[in-house]
Amino acid sequence: MSVVTGRIRDFIQYLKQKQMKTIFKTSIALLFCLSAISVFGQKNKTGKPKLFSGFARTIPVSSSTLEKTMIYKNGETVSIAFNEQLVFKGEVISNEMKYHNLQSVLIRSQNFENTLLQISRISEEASEARYVGRIINPDAADGYELKKDNQNNYSIEKFEISSLLQDCHSH
Repeated sequence: MSVVTGRIRDFIQYLKQKQMKTIFKTSIALLFCLSAISVFGQKNKTGKPKLFSGFARTIPVSSSTLEKTMIYKNGETVSIAFNEQLVFKGEVISNEMKYHNLQSVLIRSQNFENTLLQISRISEEASEARYVGRIINPDAADGYELKKDNQNNYSIEKFEISSLLQDCHSH
């Protein structure tokens, strides 16, 4: 019986050593994976540069600035000062009255390469016109969206492109 007991004890000891080695290897692999996730999680998700990182998150915009954009003509070079730091200079590539109540202006930037400013005016019979728009660049990680608050004040607010666009290459 002592021979059998000794062999069983040896076998249990062998299993414990094997189990410890397996747990150790699994722990190392898990630690490596968590480290990799942590490193990649801190990087810019799109890998694209942020064009507007040096500008305020929210910039007030006057209604008169928005109204002026509606009179620009195709081919005209314009300069729109959202504030002292953010001045959008570019060429009007489109100014169309799409419907009786919708006019849209599209301006290609000269100072933010490949960036587009799009502003649309929606005229409603019972109230003032309202504006919507974006400053967006397909090669950048950020942009601005035109918003109106409850007091009818407009501002452009910074956003992350990755929160709006889905990457088609990941599927």
